[in-house]
Parts: sequence; structure tokens; C-alpha cells
Amino acid sequence: MKPLKQRLISGSVSGMDERLLEACRKGETSTLLQLIEEDPLILEDNTKHASPETPLHISSLHGHAHFVNQILTLNPGLAKTVNRKGYSPLHLASAHGHVETVKELLKIDGEIGGHHQLCRRKDEKGRVPLHLAVIKDRHGVVDALIMACPNSIREITDKRETILHLGVKSESGCKLLGRLLQGVRVKEMLNWKDDEGNTVLHLAALRKQHEVMKMLLLQPELDVNAMNSNELKALDILLKGPKQSNDEEVVHMLLLASMPKLENQALTQHSQANDAVIEVDAEMKDSTSKRDAADSFEWLGEMRRGTMVMAVLIATVTFEVALNPPGGVWQDWGSADSDVAKPLTGSHRPGKSIVGDVSPKSLTWFLVWDSIGFLASMNVIIMLTSPSKLKAKSIRWEYVRLMMWVVIASVHMVFLYGVQMITASYVFKRAVIAPFVFFYGISGLLALRSGWSLVTEWRNLAKDLWTKKNK
Repeated sequence: MKPLKQRLISGSVSGMDERLLEACRKGETSTLLQLIEEDPLILEDNTKHASPETPLHISSLHGHAHFVNQILTLNPGLAKTVNRKGYSPLHLASAHGHVETVKELLKIDGEIGGHHQLCRRKDEKGRVPLHLAVIKDRHGVVDALIMACPNSIREITDKRETILHLGVKSESGCKLLGRLLQGVRVKEMLNWKDDEGNTVLHLAALRKQHEVMKMLLLQPELDVNAMNSNELKALDILLKGPKQSNDEEVVHMLLLASMPKLENQALTQHSQANDAVIEVDAEMKDSTSKRDAADSFEWLGEMRRGTMVMAVLIATVTFEVALNPPGGVWQDWGSADSDVAKPLTGSHRPGKSIVGDVSPKSLTWFLVWDSIGFLASMNVIIMLTSPSKLKAKSIRWEYVRLMMWVVIASVHMVFLYGVQMITASYVFKRAVIAPFVFFYGISGLLALRSGWSLVTEWRNLAKDLWTKKNK
């Protein structure tokens, strides 16, 4: 496809005088004045040609500011003329970044009807000159247009896109968006949605523009939890798209920003000075709370993974020792007269536990504690693999903690009974029981305090749940 300049010149201006067309291309003011001297109506007559392109369109497209000024002096009405695509001369100059030409056209804007008609005139897609300047990254033109017509920043396209939506789609989205967000009026548009329900944050997430998202998340006016027409948040879009190495940081920021702010406590307003102190203190507490929540979220994830590994390992071990108890199993058929160290209570069969015949009571308690450890580990695995989110302060997480205490206790008992069954009594008492008593004598005091704290947490959690339920 031919560039815009070539298409304009080669086709759409075929009805224009060739000498006038050449003068517009090169910005030759002397030629223009000579042609007007020959035909004073040459500019007026051009508006009646089959082509809607005017000399002002061509000179604005090429950025000849002095030439444009001369035409506007002779015929200011040409500034309002649009071509087949709805482009005015200001649209063309803005799209191509001709700052001086844009300024010349803006001078005449307030003189041909007021209210900045040229700045707010839309093309066939509902775009004003500012929109084209944003799309093409014409920063100088953007500044000039906003200064001349501040209200144009609130214009939207036929697709309900704001300058922020278009800025995200531009090549230098981050840099341009940073300039735009310096204006208060622009910040009010952060949560405006296009015809698909997307805010500027949705588009940034869709395009994986991490720096843009970080910049947007610094704006207090931004609604991080806004949903588009598909009922997706920006976080949902980011997670559904192709994974990138730097996704994790932005996901963390989105999670942090999506958490509800702490409700301010009702305080008596004594004076403006006190109010200011209270407001600053509330902001500091809110910031600290968000950091603590983020740290808690990371800690909970690490704990979940570590607990899962531990539970799977213990479940595997308890399953294995149940099928292969200490002391092994009989390899042959035997009877009560078999030659063993202790008298047996009856005959035995291959595959049966030897300890079960020698010390059935110890084996019974060994298997009881082994079964408890196995079942508690399986419960932990089930809880941790549940599809619902695991929260730090929830009944499910407290249940997991309780089951892990049960698992730890059962592992201790399995160890004690297992060693007892395969070790001489005097060795067992000196090498096993004595260290256990010493260790738990020291840690018992700490465990009592920890256990009391856990009971207190459960009581407070149950109280909170009961209060919320009865509100």
C-alpha cells in the first residue's frame, strides 16, 4: 500500500491545478501568490472540485507552516474542510507531527466559530486530531493540542477509546502515558471503558506492557478490580496470556493493589491539624498493612509447598512400614515349637510379622500410631490440593496445622515403638528414652506457650466467624 502522502497526491487531488499542487508540496509561497494574482478565486474554486482535498490539506500534510499561514490568511474557511476520510488539515498536520503547522491552524481555530471546533472535529472513525497525535507518538503536537483545547482530552472514538487507550497501543506507550498522567483530568479517565469493557489497565495486561502497568498501579484513582465485558480483571488477563519471566512482579503488585483498604475508624474531629495527622497515620497504616499482607501471601505459599512435601513423604513412609514392620516377616511355616528366642503363642505363616508373635502388644500400638500418621498425612494432602484458595486465617488452614501436629506426634510414637521392638530393653531406655525425656523437658515449656497461643487463635477465629455470621 502507498504511504498516505503518495495516495493523497496521486489520486485524491487529481482535480487540482498542477502548479498549485506543486506549490503546496514544496511550500512555495511566491508561486501561490502568483497563481492567486492570475486567478483570485483559485482557492475558492478548489472546494468545488470532485476531490475534497484542498491546498490546505496538502500543505498541512507536508508541514509547510508559512504556506499554511498564507492560505489561512486568504481563505480561513478551508480549515474546516474535510476529505473523504473525514480528515481536516489539523488531523493531517497532527498525525505527521508538524508542530508549527498545528500551531498555525490552532490560531485560526478560535476565530472561525469559537469553542475550538477544529480540535474537536472527528474523522470517520470518531477520532479528533489529538487521538491521531497520540497514536503516532507525536509528543510535541499532543502538548500543543492539549494546551490549546484542554477539553479535547475527554473525547472518545467510535469504539469508546480514550487517549489513554490509544496511548497504550502506541509504540512508546510508557513514555507517552507518563506525560498524559501528569494532568488531573486525564487521571479521571483511568477507569473509562471502551466498547469491549476494557480499561487502560486491561489493555496493558493484554499487551504485556509491564512498565505501563507499574505506572498505572501508582495512580490512586485506578480501579484494579474493574471487569471487562468478559468479566475478566486485568490480573485474569495477565495470567491467561503467554507466560513471561517478569510476570511475577506485576502479578504480585496487582494482588497487593486488589486487596481492600482498611476501613478508617470513626474519630472525633477536633481540628484541621488533628485531621491531617490522622489522615497521614491512616495512610501509613494502610501501606504497612498491604506490605504485611503481601509478605503473608508469599509466606503462605512457601508453607503450603513445604507442608505438601512433608505430608507426602510421611504418608509414603508410614505406608511402607505398615507393610514391612520392624523385625521382618516369617519366611516359612512354623509352629509353637519353633526355635526362637521367646516362646510363641501358636503357629506362624510366611509373610506374617515376626514381632507380632513375639510382642503383639508393641506391634499393635506401633500400627495404631502408624495408621494415625498415615491418615493425618492423607488429610493434609487432600486439604492442600483443594481447588479453593487457602487463606492464612481460615478454618481449613487451622485444620492443616492441627493435622500436622497429629502427624508429628504419630511419627514420634512410631519411632519409639519401632525401636523398642528391635532393641534390647536396657539399650532402649538409655539410648532412646533418656534423650527423648531431656529434649521434651526443654521444649515442653515452649510448646505449652505455643499451644496456648494456638487455642487463643482458634477461639478468636471462631468468635470472628460467629460475629460475621450474625451481622
